[in-house]
Amino acid sequence: MGCSTWEGVQDDPANHQKIVTAAARGLDACQSRMDELAQANVTMLEHNRQLMQSLFSFGYVPSYVCVGTVPYDGSNAPADSSNH
Repeated sequence: MGCSTWEGVQDDPANHQKIVTAAARGLDACQSRMDELAQANVTMLEHNRQLMQSLFSFGYVPSYVCVGTVPYDGSNAPADSSNH
């Protein structure tokens, strides 16, 4: 069927939030990637550790796939917003 390790941001209007999915080699990197994709501070809901085939080596590397959410209202905006 294929790999479920796509990255992106999906709207979830029923819950007034966006769902963010990212993949990275570690949890910290995964969190940073979600924040980058959403341009906000994403709340991580779940993560899975998977072995993913590396394009740059002859084998598999441990990697995390993370899912998080961020509200529509912007209350979870990055520190550089005008809330100060």
